[in-house]
Amino acid sequence: MTGQNECTLLIDGKAYGGWTRLEVQRGIEQIAGGFVLQLTSRYPGVDVPMQLREGLPCEVRLGDDLVISGYTDDYETDDTATSSSVRLSGRDKTADLVDCSAIYKSGQWRGVKLERIVADIAKDFKIKVVVSPGLDTGEVFKRFALEEGEKAFDAIDRACRLRAVLVTSTPDGNLLITTASTVSSGVRLEEGVNMTKFNSKHSWKERHSEIILKGQVPGDDQENGAAAAHLKASAKDAEISRYRPLVVIAEHGTSNKSLADRAAWEVKVRMGRGKRGGCTVVGWRTGKDGQEGALWQPNTLVHVTSERMNLDADLLIVSCSYQFTEQGRITDLTFARPEAFQLVEGIGRSKLNAKLSDKTQKEKKKKGDGFTPSWELAPPNPRDTRGAP
Repeated sequence: MTGQNECTLLIDGKAYGGWTRLEVQRGIEQIAGGFVLQLTSRYPGVDVPMQLREGLPCEVRLGDDLVISGYTDDYETDDTATSSSVRLSGRDKTADLVDCSAIYKSGQWRGVKLERIVADIAKDFKIKVVVSPGLDTGEVFKRFALEEGEKAFDAIDRACRLRAVLVTSTPDGNLLITTASTVSSGVRLEEGVNMTKFNSKHSWKERHSEIILKGQVPGDDQENGAAAAHLKASAKDAEISRYRPLVVIAEHGTSNKSLADRAAWEVKVRMGRGKRGGCTVVGWRTGKDGQEGALWQPNTLVHVTSERMNLDADLLIVSCSYQFTEQGRITDLTFARPEAFQLVEGIGRSKLNAKLSDKTQKEKKKKGDGFTPSWELAPPNPRDTRGAP
């Protein structure tokens, strides 16, 4: 194996390698990437880095590529008379925004743009805020206020949704304000060619033949008319062939145009969420046999062709999970229709987003810390004498 296919943990400039199992995960649906590394030795204390502990600033690299810049969260040991095992997990710097409360002076802003609000919240955590080149973050907020006890990320996410943008982390631990990418990975995923395992889900549960938006605003003589206090707009999903209507009440005062935009958004996002897939590819990289080329990256487009998944389209890579196990090096990719991540300004947290978010929170509580490796750690095997990967 070449150096480009080795995982290295750097702490205070010192490199720790030789991990016998690992997983590193990045994605646009999570604000913080995470990692789990394991080292097993046949003899207690041999080649086990005892200097490691929780709370240390660290970097994780796959070859020369930086994938995590953050802190160690958990340091676990599992020892017997004949074996020794260390398990280390951690997340990007932005994990502190997920875990901690948002605190800022009076707790409110007036007449400032989105990036100012996000930067002010992230400042005390020593996290830099970056806006994708050329991205317009919208008009200034007339007023934005923190909710009592609100977590920092929840406040940031709420503000970003009101301006129709996404927020995620970068490999160097910065906070990135962006949108769903239109950049291609330059690679095709094809059933029977480079996908060793694949799965898909096609669902109508959250999709409807017609979505009807209703709202109320005070009447006026300009945009809505003196008697136009009750507004209504609708959009149809052409793929839903039977009668499945849904009425959605807008959260706040609006206009005919924004209500129509909202109805179209609900249809597109529900369509995107209803079609999702994933696959496993050999190696961590996009080149030959997964050993060469660039790392697979989230928020890039990839063309997926699979008869059994009923897919032949350009899809957005939602997450990448780089793994090393007994089966070797693999990457698990999750992809979805790009429409799933298209937003419209002023939505905040719709019923659909609330339902998806609540489901995610329940899954996180179930898993414990929000990031659990795909492989389950087995007790140390006294006969496990494997060397460095």
